[in-house]
Amino acid sequence: MKIAMLLSTPFPPEEGIGNYVCNLSRKLVKLGHKIILVTRGGLRTQILEFNDFVVFKLPFLIAYPFHVDIHGLFVKKFVEHMQDIDILHIHSPLPPSLCNTKKVGGVVSTFHSTIYGASGKVELVDFHAILGRILGILSKHIESEIIKCSDVLTVSSRSVAFELANYYNLNPCDIMVLGNAVDETFLQQCHSPAARESDTIMYVGRLAYGKGLQDLIESMKMVVAKRPSSKLVIIGKGPLLMRLINRTNELGLRDNVEFKGFIAHSELPSQYTRASVFVMPSYYEGMPTAILEAMACGLPVVATFVHGNVDVVKNANTGLLVPPKKPVELADAILYLFDHPDLKYEFGKRAQRLIKERYTWDKVARKTLDAYAISKS
Repeated sequence: MKIAMLLSTPFPPEEGIGNYVCNLSRKLVKLGHKIILVTRGGLRTQILEFNDFVVFKLPFLIAYPFHVDIHGLFVKKFVEHMQDIDILHIHSPLPPSLCNTKKVGGVVSTFHSTIYGASGKVELVDFHAILGRILGILSKHIESEIIKCSDVLTVSSRSVAFELANYYNLNPCDIMVLGNAVDETFLQQCHSPAARESDTIMYVGRLAYGKGLQDLIESMKMVVAKRPSSKLVIIGKGPLLMRLINRTNELGLRDNVEFKGFIAHSELPSQYTRASVFVMPSYYEGMPTAILEAMACGLPVVATFVHGNVDVVKNANTGLLVPPKKPVELADAILYLFDHPDLKYEFGKRAQRLIKERYTWDKVARKTLDAYAISKS
């Protein structure tokens, strides 16, 4: 089959959804399918050779709130000029819907989250956060169009399926759960962890609104008060970087919090295997790749009890779940694992075993091909 993957995130990938599409595409290529990937670019079209598939970065103009619709004109023209495409696979958040596009066979859409749902969880700490909330509400019509134009609706987790059904009056039984996964190379690199730094906590992801990172910084004040040697390593980039650095300095935590910035995905296993606990303090998630990767590397997870996180973290089994927006509870959970090293080790081993058994790209690819078959029937 010839499959066009449509997404709206940077490429080469810098975050979970981009890595998801990249790994799925690699697996489908190995199974004999041809992949074309289409995403946002700059003012001119760029063509990249990426592993075994081609990436087209089409023009994208920052013209809120019409940016997605304008980009959609370029994408629709591009797709219609391609030779016949068997499957158009759309990945949220906020790609153009491409209703009534010619020369396209089945249309499958994967919602990794809902922009409408995620925007409602953003903390309104500055103008950009308020603008994001407004744009999220205005963008509901784009998600509605994608749903209307899809032959098959798929999601990355059960939580997103129920959320999508709730927001758009759908039957959750009509939504296929594809899941998420960790690629085999990553698993192999995490198989034999290096010597862990016993009091090191790690976060990997966007430094963005709704991720609960200010709560994490606040919790570190309490963690350090009881265990002065504790260190938080934050990997990623995003709009909250300077705000988080400033708050870290205000709390006197400069020696206990390290901001490493963006790190290439291939280098992440060595980072995970040096940590002792992984933390995901977000207010909303779809199916966070970072949690899966941390668990694949044998890390116990402290995460908030929100959609996405609860799909993979089993409380008191592979990690600990705490309420969102509660820095005290977050600190207590981290300290509990530090104070119980045997339990921390056991959680990590169970987490690694769970990933190897359930979260593989073979399983995701098989479900995806099933969705393609349904869309063409």
